[in-house]
Amino acid sequence: MPKLLARARATATAAAAVALASLGLVAAPAPADAASHTPISGSGSSWASIAIDQWAQDVRPSGIVINYNPDGSAAGRGDYMANQDDFAGSDPPFRNGQDQLGGTGAEHPSQGYPYTPDTAGGTALIYHIEQNGHLITNLRLTPKLIFDIFTGAITNWDDPRIASVYGGKLPNLPITPVIRSDGSGATYFLTLYFATEFGSQWNAFCAKVHPGIHDPCGQTEFYPSFGNAKAENGSNNVMAYITSTFGDGSIGYDEYAYALNSHYPVVQLENPAGYFVGPTASNVAVALTKAIINPNVSSPDYLQQDLHKLYTFTDPRNYPLSSYSYLIVPREGTQLPTNFTNPKGATLSTWVNFMLCGGQQHLDGLGYSPLPKNLVQGGLTQNGKIPGHVQVPSINQLSGCNNPTMQNGQNVLLKDAPEPTPCQFHTAPLNCTVKNGKAVATGGSAGSSGPKASASASAAAGTGTGTGTGTGTTTSATGPVNGVVVNLSADHTNEAALGALTALGILVAVAIPPLLAAWLRRRRGQAHG
Repeated sequence: MPKLLARARATATAAAAVALASLGLVAAPAPADAASHTPISGSGSSWASIAIDQWAQDVRPSGIVINYNPDGSAAGRGDYMANQDDFAGSDPPFRNGQDQLGGTGAEHPSQGYPYTPDTAGGTALIYHIEQNGHLITNLRLTPKLIFDIFTGAITNWDDPRIASVYGGKLPNLPITPVIRSDGSGATYFLTLYFATEFGSQWNAFCAKVHPGIHDPCGQTEFYPSFGNAKAENGSNNVMAYITSTFGDGSIGYDEYAYALNSHYPVVQLENPAGYFVGPTASNVAVALTKAIINPNVSSPDYLQQDLHKLYTFTDPRNYPLSSYSYLIVPREGTQLPTNFTNPKGATLSTWVNFMLCGGQQHLDGLGYSPLPKNLVQGGLTQNGKIPGHVQVPSINQLSGCNNPTMQNGQNVLLKDAPEPTPCQFHTAPLNCTVKNGKAVATGGSAGSSGPKASASASAAAGTGTGTGTGTGTTTSATGPVNGVVVNLSADHTNEAALGALTALGILVAVAIPPLLAAWLRRRRGQAHG
């Protein structure tokens, strides 16, 4: 009997695979020389790790093995400097010794490196507030309210200052800010925002929690403990706390991908134009048009970002807490990590070729935003500096890159970026509908409950692509991965057919084994009767 059931499961799985393969979703078989790819290892940014893990899965069928430990940006840079990694993931650059709250010194790696952009995204404010047994999903807040929450100035969700902005009364529930206990890029981005927008108040908070600090306090990778804050190590532990049964009342911060994967809502943040917006792929892409990128190829900080202009950008779609993340990779002609070899360089550069083009195609479904053309070109330039690198596509011949930010010479992500609705404007009522182009109150209870957010919070449960599914899933990248071919299949599969066939495959895989088992039991009963 077990053998028959195992065979039935195998048959069902094969049926599902056939359904998916018909849509070109199954990765190509490993090439004949797959064994020639030398495995590589890296560690660092958990902010970017969901994308990094996806790219590693995408290339695995082609014999390319990428091992990655999301131990945080600070730890990843430390691992690289300690010769424990072949590459690192980090949101901030190597530190300059000015992190007063973190108490960390300047980092001076003996190994050479360039920074290679890997993904863009938004640092989301993820929360867990229940009212009458239902999860509130349409929370909207101003930057000042976020600042006050994460500095202990506001400690309960029923605070009148929150009610005034939200447009309704929230429950009498203590706020638990969930912060990172490890060195984190998400902390770096949030505190950079605080230090820039609320300088004197941030300085006062720093002095209170860490006496002896001089002004300006500046940004940090290590959020200081305060009040009712709960410190957790790593992105996964932050999400585990927020989504737990005891997490009611909590709010934390991390890349939007973690909210999507956990099916939890995010705060709609008021931007400088007065609109409450979420960290969708298009909003992030719009915001990052104001990022100042270091253009000096000879600079050790080539391609690094200055985000200050995002915080005052008045485009209605701007999500101010947007940023890029980077890989730190070895550089030819400099000291290399102890165990780094040319074969490892070939593996790493093959993967980076894929990452910068085809790997960007489905990032919006994961909760990230694809890199724009200038950073893809810069990343390919950096890729050509890795020792033992494979052929790198010409930065002037990217027609086959298949990155959604460069289709037929256009950044379609920006071109098609939707404008916010009138219901997302800061004067609009919480329960709102649009009539004749204006926001009109619809009545109803203050808190929207259930799996979908209100119009003012469409990004809270959506994928950022307008589907509103909130699944946080994406189609795996497909096609051969080698030293030259870096694009995914150009075939744009019909999404409805994809959904139907995927559902059919799952149904077959789940339904056939128990049905077959029941049939066999009846046959056995008849044979014994």
